[in-house]
Amino acid sequence: LCESYAAFTKSYHDTGLFGFYGVTDRTRCEDFAFVAMMEMTKMCYDVVEDDVTRAKNQLKASLLMFQDSTQAVAESIGRDLLMHGRRIPKAELMARIDAVTADTIRDVADKFIYDKCMVVAAAGDAQFMPDYNWFRRRSYLLRY
Repeated sequence: LCESYAAFTKSYHDTGLFGFYGVTDRTRCEDFAFVAMMEMTKMCYDVVEDDVTRAKNQLKASLLMFQDSTQAVAESIGRDLLMHGRRIPKAELMARIDAVTADTIRDVADKFIYDKCMVVAAAGDAQFMPDYNWFRRRSYLLRY
């Protein structure tokens, strides 16, 4: 469906940005967009606690493994200062991660994804990329 896919986030003290990107060819562009939007919107309705636990464990492991060089530590300190105005101790960071539940994910997704405007960008041969309204209509699910 796509050659590569990744989610990203940029957090600051009073604002932030999150999203995803993918690389695909022009014939699979709409299929990729459909699956990606379905997965994003699904967070508003269907979050499995096992998936949340797995994601929390992966996040904690990556945060701890990221601290292997002085450059990484400096980046971590800078990020903490931008987001919180202070250095966050590892114990507090792990406690904050552990506090996240499936309900937390659903609440945040409902606030920032469900029926919300978004930004869509494409580069390259985007002839078959769905238009903005197509994406907007898929930011919610109609359930009867």
